[in-house]
Amino acid sequence: MRGMSELRFRLAHIDDAPAIAVLARRVVRRWIIPEQPPEGVAVIEAGLVTPVIREKIRTGERFHLAFVDGVLAGIAAVRHDSHVFLLFVGTRHQGRGIASKLWRRLRLDCMRRAGTRIFTLNAARGAIPVYLHLGFVYDRDPARRRGKVVSTPMIYRMDDHA
Repeated sequence: MRGMSELRFRLAHIDDAPAIAVLARRVVRRWIIPEQPPEGVAVIEAGLVTPVIREKIRTGERFHLAFVDGVLAGIAAVRHDSHVFLLFVGTRHQGRGIASKLWRRLRLDCMRRAGTRIFTLNAARGAIPVYLHLGFVYDRDPARRRGKVVSTPMIYRMDDHA
């Protein structure tokens, strides 16, 4: 297996919160913060600290983790088994299909646990092509709340992919 990286997946434990916070902040600072107004930056950064992530895990929000050679390389997190609020892959690991694999694991987990057929997320501008590739489309529902973070609402309907 020389030259090959080992890719493993598992659900996060509370003890993973510090590593999740570090990777998420790193990705956010590189890819998302530059397009955000100051109030959006504050909201994003407040949610990416270890105590907040620890509490999210403790209260049942599910974080699917990808490890390359034992190092955290990607995160996919969901609330209410339907709203994807993190789908990040570390910059050095992008372009290897890790986001697709994390998305598949998260989607199947939510379908099994809750029968979820529709998923939503709020995409950073630079991530829109990735989400379109994963099967999401623009969500033009005017009921979707707009917050302080600049993002594009997107939706994935299982029935469109049957």
